[in-house]
Amino acid sequence: MATQHYIEGKDVTEWASMAKLKAGRLLRSVPDACLQYWGGMGYTWDNPVSRLYRDGRLASIGGGADEVMLGIISKHMHTLPAHR
Repeated sequence: MATQHYIEGKDVTEWASMAKLKAGRLLRSVPDACLQYWGGMGYTWDNPVSRLYRDGRLASIGGGADEVMLGIISKHMHTLPAHR
């Protein structure tokens, strides 16, 4: 659907933000579960789980922090909290 909107020239900022938010969270949750399985061995530098955990966190932040993506999504959905 997002691709179709993009082809039609529509604004896909909200769709892209949702995708980045979901992908970033998934990118953190899978290595986190693997690290839980490996326990202390998961933290050792020679274990690929350690590298995935570190790289996933960095990629998630580099793609846009969750708070930024949530701000963009809420702005497009007109659900920002009222300022007092």
